[in-house]
Amino acid sequence: MNDPCAPGYDPGTGLYHVSFQWNPNGSDWGDIAWASAHSHDLIHWTVKAEPSLSPDSPYDYQGVFTGCQMPTIDGSITYAYTSVSALPIHHSLSHQRGSESLSLAKSFDGGKSWTKVDANPILPSEPPELDVTGWRDPFVARWAAMSKILDRNPTSTLYGIISGGIRDVTPTTFLYAIDESNLEQWEYVGPLVNYGLNARPSMWSGDLGKNWEVTNFTSLQGADGSMINLLMMGTEGCLSTSTPDLIGPSRPARGQLWMVGSLQEPGANTYDSPVEMKYHFGGHLDHGCLYAANSFYDPKSQKQIVWAWITEDDLCDDLRHLQGWSGMLSMPRELHMQTIQHVVRGCFSDLADITSIESRLDKNGTYTISTLATQPYQPLVHALRRGPNVRKTSLTNQALSTSFLTNTRISTRQWELYVEIALATQAGRIGIRIAHSVDETRCTEIAFNPQDEMITLSRPPLPFENSARLINSAPESAPHTLFTSRSPHTHMESTETLKIRAWRDNSVLEVFVNERTAISTRLYGADETYGLSIFADEQSGSSELIRLDLWDGIGLP
Repeated sequence: MNDPCAPGYDPGTGLYHVSFQWNPNGSDWGDIAWASAHSHDLIHWTVKAEPSLSPDSPYDYQGVFTGCQMPTIDGSITYAYTSVSALPIHHSLSHQRGSESLSLAKSFDGGKSWTKVDANPILPSEPPELDVTGWRDPFVARWAAMSKILDRNPTSTLYGIISGGIRDVTPTTFLYAIDESNLEQWEYVGPLVNYGLNARPSMWSGDLGKNWEVTNFTSLQGADGSMINLLMMGTEGCLSTSTPDLIGPSRPARGQLWMVGSLQEPGANTYDSPVEMKYHFGGHLDHGCLYAANSFYDPKSQKQIVWAWITEDDLCDDLRHLQGWSGMLSMPRELHMQTIQHVVRGCFSDLADITSIESRLDKNGTYTISTLATQPYQPLVHALRRGPNVRKTSLTNQALSTSFLTNTRISTRQWELYVEIALATQAGRIGIRIAHSVDETRCTEIAFNPQDEMITLSRPPLPFENSARLINSAPESAPHTLFTSRSPHTHMESTETLKIRAWRDNSVLEVFVNERTAISTRLYGADETYGLSIFADEQSGSSELIRLDLWDGIGLP
């Protein structure tokens, strides 16, 4: 399985739905259909045994690719999806016009059965005047800011975006306007962005690539109450950052990014479009193996909820075939804007150089910092902690030396960990080590180095010689800093604590640092666990473990 598709909520039945690309015939990519699941609470899911959408029509016989759930007024659940009639499709290849088209499917019985509309494909191909690198993965929602700039009715107008790129020019997403009374009529508006190939504002923001996939838009509330325009996109054709000496499995050169921007009239050298989105700041939604993030607005929690694909790229084909399955969905995540006030600096980088944040000067000569934050869906987190076999361990207020062993044993491969550390002024490398051998030579390590403002997640190899040919256990890394604020009243300065949250489920590890840096990865060589320790590369012991909470054996009641 791979991309999540059409996450959403059906008010008619009170059920949540999420689908995903699925090969019902094996663990290799191919024969792509949609599998579907439903839930009453976004926690407990029922997965259908048979595909909900299959590649059984002339316009989609090569695959039912990624799509979305559309808002409707006819009482149906309506899916928009990419219907594929020719393969291969890749941004590096010439794009066969019409190989990717847009189709709809409807259900009037709460998702039990689906009918493809007679008008399919409702858009037979990409805009005729463009040579595209891709044209797929529709996403549809209301967008008040877009209606305002285009002078359209915000209550009856929907906006659709289809991801791709313009060959040798830019990755982009193609904007369409849709009247909610006729979901089969999509009016082309134009490309939404034109940033050029492989735009890379800095290491904090990532590579925007050559082609986009599964682009989503939403509006989040900023610190001042204003609404902020956000795009999330999978970026293909990135300049490779893979470890050059890998002899085994490796990942495609792509990223899962986000950006905040403003909608405005286009500038010079822009394709014929009445609107473009100007880049303000952006970053990685996840720095690891997570990809194809797809989202929806949940009216019950009033949050934007994101699902994504946890890939199997780090496992060789032979072991993947032996495993018998490939890929899974991440934990659902909540999005919000994080705001920190009265900031004077990060660890080392100038605030102006950190392109994943917005920094606004305040009247006190300090800055208000804003950036995107994510965390797992909190009701799911609390439900997992209530599992019948959970064992909780806590530690508080411990001074850290060069190797502070917590003597905390982890006995399962399903756990949640929270660690909060106050760093000394001259702190070196500091973090968490989970041993997978008695002598700790094989371990998982999550470390922060304030000197180079980098989080590193080290993974253990398999415990035999040719491990590197079978699995990719190269370290993950992500830029991260801690902000120092100055009180406008006392003028005292304080630095935020390092907060690491991690969830493990068998071979999957999802890590969140201060909510604004996320890394998802696979642990194929970590079946055994012999203990957990907190380490600090400093002699003074002046860094302090504020709190450690471990929930071992998490699971749904």
